[in-house]
Order: sequence, then structure tokens, then C-alpha cells
Amino acid sequence: MARRERTTALPRPHPRRREVSGRTIFGVRWDDRRSRFAILGGAVALLVFVVGWFAFRLYEDNIGLPNSTVLTVGSDTFSLRYYTERLSKFVRDSSSSQSASPNLGISEQQLLSKLEDEALTVQLAKASGITITNDDVNAAIGTDVGLPSGGSVSLFDQLYRQMLKTNNMSDSSYRKLSTAFVANQKLVDMFAGQVGDTGELVTLRAIVVNSKDAADALVPRITRGEDMGTIAQLTSVDASKSTDGLMTAQPAQLLPQPIQDAIAGKQAGSDVLGPIQVDTQFWVFRIEKRDPNGSLTNDMKQQLGQVKLDSTLNDRRQQTKIVRSLSTSDIKWAEAHVQ
Repeated sequence: MARRERTTALPRPHPRRREVSGRTIFGVRWDDRRSRFAILGGAVALLVFVVGWFAFRLYEDNIGLPNSTVLTVGSDTFSLRYYTERLSKFVRDSSSSQSASPNLGISEQQLLSKLEDEALTVQLAKASGITITNDDVNAAIGTDVGLPSGGSVSLFDQLYRQMLKTNNMSDSSYRKLSTAFVANQKLVDMFAGQVGDTGELVTLRAIVVNSKDAADALVPRITRGEDMGTIAQLTSVDASKSTDGLMTAQPAQLLPQPIQDAIAGKQAGSDVLGPIQVDTQFWVFRIEKRDPNGSLTNDMKQQLGQVKLDSTLNDRRQQTKIVRSLSTSDIKWAEAHVQ
């Protein structure tokens, strides 16, 4: 009889499954190690975002936004940086010419109009065959700094740098401004040369007052026969009161537009005209003389040249594409950087 081998009947040991701690999210078990890597990765991503945001703001504030275009006049463009530099000088000049501080919002829009006029002036000069050289621009800058042309170069540089600092402008910006000034003067000279030496001169005797009620009260006094010169001496606020209200003879085109309209087609005589409002004042006047062949002074020719230039620029403005793109953010940046 065969002998059977004895067995212990004990179960064989099986390998135990290792337990992994953590939760399963979207099929991925997040243990402590993965959580630490996730936190570190999130911190790095946040740091990259913050650094990138600050880098973008730094670029935008110092390069992107300042170099953006805020005005286009034909083929010429003006950057926010240039506009801001000009705004500093524009507000400063306005402050020196006005008794009250200028309104910044109004100045911002007025400057846009001025830049448009300057661009149109330079374009008209080029179209008219006028050449503007570096010497022309340097001479204009020399006048601004108070140093005659041909003076000391070192002194010019010193005064010019000081002026740039005072106006918070770069050399290129100031030269661009001076170029527009030179273009304007050369065009005025060109048009003044076309005027001739003689033309009609109009002489007015006027009483200028500050209210319509006061002006209304003057008319019946004059028509009743009171001497207009005496009334002018006592009531007029114009410098002509020292000459009995008799104003300097000048071309009609140089008189205020409301006065031009009032005297159009009227001959010299005793008719009293007015009250006519001119800005905030009121004129009561008569035409004393109209000389069709009066001698024009050089100053009159220059003023008539400017009138002709202004008219030509208005016509050119209608034919030129002008785009203003000054946004609210642009204005805020400009105001923050105006000195």
C-alpha cells in the first residue's frame, strides 16, 4: 500500500496590496507628493502671470501707449508722447497769457486743433515749393532762447537744454514745433508779397463798452447830437478813447468779423452803426473814412498774409482726412505725465 505524503493544510501566503493614501479626482489619485508638485506648479504659474502682467504694464506705460497714434492729418501722425510734451508747454503758455488758470480739458481739445493746423501748414509749405532747412529751424530756436543767430554755440546749447527741461520736451519734439513755426512764417511772407503796396483802408470812430444796455443807451445820445468823441473819452473801454474814439485806419479784412459784416457795402458818413457785439464787448461806431488807395504798412501786409493763410488752411482742411483717436486712457496718461 502506497504511503501518502502528509501536508500541513495551511494556506499559502499571498502578497499584500500596498495601500496608497489620497483621493482620486478625475481618475487620478492625488497623494501628498502630487499635491506638493501641484501647489509648486500653481505658485510658479502665478508668479509668471504676475511678472508678465507687470512687464506688460511697464511696456504699455513706457513704450506701447506713449508711441500710439492719437492724431492723423493726411499722411502725418502724432504720437501720445509728442501730444503730452506739447500739452505741458501749451498749458504753460496759456497760463502766462490768461489771468485765470486754463481749463485742462479745454486745453486738451484746443491742442488737437493746433496740431492739426501745424500739420496742414507744413504740408501746404511743401506743396507751395517752400524749403525749410536746419538753419531755418535753428534760427527759430535761437529766437526762442533769446540768442541771435551766429552767437556762441556753447551758450546756445546751454540755453536750449535749459529751455527743453523747462518745457519738458525732447529735442525732436521742439524741432518739430519750430518747423511748423517756420513754415507758417514763410507762407505768411509769401502771401504778404502778393498783397501789393496799396489797398482800401477804413477809419472808424467807435465807443466800446462792456454791456449791451450801456451800448443801447449811447445810440440816442449820439443821434440827438452829442459829440461822439467826448462820449468816447468818458465811456469807452478801448484805447482809442484817447483819440476821441478814432481808430487807426486799417484794411477791412483786419477788423473783427462782426464789424466787417456791419460795414459791408456802406459808405463813410454820419450813420451810427451798432450796438455790434464783438466777443464780450459792444461797439457803437460810424465809418469816418474809406480810402480805396491807402498805403499798406509792412505790418498790415503781414497781417493780411496771415488772413490769406488762414483762409487757405481752412480750404485745405476740408480736403484732408483728419482722424482724432485720443481715448480716455490716452488722456489719463497724458494728464499723469504733464509737468
